[in-house]
Amino acid sequence: MASKSVSPAPLPLGFAYEPQHKELVKQHWNATFSRQSKMSVAAKRIMARVLDQIKDDDYQLRPFYQLHINDIVEDTGIAKDVARRHTQAAIIELATAVWTFESLDKSEWRVRNLLDTTREETAGYKDGIITIPLNPALADYFINVAHYTTYQLTHYMKLKSWYSMRFFEILSAFKDTGFWEVPIDDYRLLMDCGPVLDKRRQPKKDKAGKVLMKYPLVKDLIQRTTTEPLQELADTDVAFTLTPVYEVNRTSAGRPKIVRLRFDLTHKLQTSIPASWLSNPETKALIERLRSWKVTDKNIALYAPVLGREGVKKILREWDLKAIHPTDRINSKEKYCNTALTRAAKQITDQQKAEALQVRQDLQLGLFAEKE
Repeated sequence: MASKSVSPAPLPLGFAYEPQHKELVKQHWNATFSRQSKMSVAAKRIMARVLDQIKDDDYQLRPFYQLHINDIVEDTGIAKDVARRHTQAAIIELATAVWTFESLDKSEWRVRNLLDTTREETAGYKDGIITIPLNPALADYFINVAHYTTYQLTHYMKLKSWYSMRFFEILSAFKDTGFWEVPIDDYRLLMDCGPVLDKRRQPKKDKAGKVLMKYPLVKDLIQRTTTEPLQELADTDVAFTLTPVYEVNRTSAGRPKIVRLRFDLTHKLQTSIPASWLSNPETKALIERLRSWKVTDKNIALYAPVLGREGVKKILREWDLKAIHPTDRINSKEKYCNTALTRAAKQITDQQKAEALQVRQDLQLGLFAEKE
């Protein structure tokens, strides 16, 4: 019988479109608070650069997303040849990543791959360009997200620890309260420090039948998972302090056990415009337009991140229309525009707080991000 030769699926030659990075990730609550298997920092960076291309008004996923390898190694000090090796391993990680959906009563579950590897333009790397096709069946977790966390990529992309990245994502969801308090068991799952699993993803047991845990001693769990984040996040807006919460009314002998962990955010509200905003052509243009409407630098620093670029553009369009309206013009730019910007941002934060409270009250989410 004659043998058949199979050609690999082609990758796009060059960029199939011009990637536009918002430098801001909007992540679904279910993804933020899911039980995620630990993966490489490179894989996390790639996903961040994919998600920051999704716009608020997108109604469907692109067939595939592209980014340049420089987008994930910039300011990291990683050599290009090393970066290529890391990228190959990261793409394989993402291609084998699986999201498992489970009903609350655990009577039903199903799995979906994170990436769509059935397309002709499959996940891969060519001439410095990374191509990532997201699974369209997961579009609800990426497009028009209702319950979400947002975080800037300025610091996120420089992080060198998976634990730091997880803290960055999770603590970004608690900027409204200023603290995160979590039971030890939940913390273990969020940091992928729960039961050690075998190849069938079943918990391993010792000879006595006890389930083996990663970092079984709580002091080791805390030390291993927080040392790097405490250092790496110290200069970010999610810098934090850690306080163990001990059990009360202990009836048996011995020291009280740590039952919860409390993380308090230490960042003060930003009241001046960062230099990085002014060095970026797009954000600089928006800042100059806001200033032309007499919006103060303090209000720009406080509320522009809440509105995001699209939100700022929307409110500027509204003001432009008022400027040419025969009867609905703005009399005092300074008073009206500062009040309008503040009100628009407050509406968003109030809505996010209500949604955050609802989600945080029910962390049995039924969505777990795992690798096979």
